[in-house]
Amino acid sequence: MNVVVIPFFLAAHLTVDETWSHGPEYTFQVQVNCTAIPEEGVYGSVRLNLESKLICQPLKNGDSLSCHFEDSKANSFAADSLDPSEPATPTGQVNRQPAYEINEDQFEIKFNKRGLDDLIVNENIQPRELDMVRMIVGQLSVGATLDDIGNDVSFDAMENFTQGECYTTFKIDKKLVDRSLYAKPAYALRPTFGLKDGKLVQIRKIRNLYMCAHKVPYFFGSADSFREESDIISDASLSDGHIIITSTEFISGTSNVITTSKITEEVVTTLYENVRLRLESIQPAESEPPAVKEAESVSIFIGRWLIDNSSEEDN
Repeated sequence: MNVVVIPFFLAAHLTVDETWSHGPEYTFQVQVNCTAIPEEGVYGSVRLNLESKLICQPLKNGDSLSCHFEDSKANSFAADSLDPSEPATPTGQVNRQPAYEINEDQFEIKFNKRGLDDLIVNENIQPRELDMVRMIVGQLSVGATLDDIGNDVSFDAMENFTQGECYTTFKIDKKLVDRSLYAKPAYALRPTFGLKDGKLVQIRKIRNLYMCAHKVPYFFGSADSFREESDIISDASLSDGHIIITSTEFISGTSNVITTSKITEEVVTTLYENVRLRLESIQPAESEPPAVKEAESVSIFIGRWLIDNSSEEDN
């Protein structure tokens, strides 16, 4: 049985004989790790870790997923380590951060051939939480059309991703792998451009943040709103994405480096963000996905609300 995992991009062949009456259910593991390091004078960092599950089902229209989050857990702590790429040991109390734990409301993701198109959410969702959802589900988006991929390809395109639309260098590499990253014998993943067993494809996305339309000065969980005054100034100096696919694995992530400061203070803080999504399982769904309550269409771009109002917000 063949099922659509990510519309227009990734399918899966299930090694089962029966047809699942309610279709498949996909579970993605979500990890968000943020490290804040002051510029000088402080020899330590503050860490924020979020773990969650993203549960999705494909809709019958063929271009959408119906999703919700489960089991979100977020905490923060101070650490001595200044290396954001390494795990850190807390130097004090570990504090739960419920404001970063995503609620379990149902929402829908609509795709086009480039990636994310728009979202359907509850109209009462808070803008801050909507932006966190956008950042996470944005890992399911390629951002460009990948037609006729050869063995090794590099090309430039305007990538539509949740923080804007930026001039991006796509580097696509196919190579043999000795073993699977994770063992999942129940299905075989099939990207639209084809992938043979025993091979790995990596899609790197290197964004030129100085060549963007609708670029947003955002960091994960920021409570700032474009409709209000803010004393925080932020600027992203780096944003790179990657997607790794084998016949049994799908992993997608983004790394951001952002500098922030307050107008009233001289301290500059560097934020290192890593957002990661990994396909964990494909199982038969127990029922049809519920409808989105008080549904409203919203743009994929962080900081925007209703699609119909996007031109007003740009102004």
